Amino acid sequence: MRCPVCKADNPQGPQCRRCKADLSLLFALEEQRQQTLAEARRCLRHGEWQAAVKHAETANWLRGDEESQQLVAVAHLLSRDFAGAWRCYQSWRATRRIGCIVLL
Repeated sequence: MRCPVCKADNPQGPQCRRCKADLSLLFALEEQRQQTLAEARRCLRHGEWQAAVKHAETANWLRGDEESQQLVAVAHLLSRDFAGAWRCYQSWRATRRIGCIVLL
């Protein structure tokens, strides 16, 4: 986790290794996100497509990354919401394009 104060990477908390900022709320938020991702995967395994979409979108809202974006897209596809899956793909492409431009 990157410290919002000094930008140091912190593999474990609850304090920043460099500036000693309290990161406990960020670590708790990340734990909630991981649990939500796990619940989305559980719903997918059990064929609960709409619940999987809800949990995957919540996890992506908490902190979007490729893993959560892919899970949202898969959940939309399995729930036969092809327009939703297409929106996920377009969002992912836009994010990747912006990331590539920044890296250049």
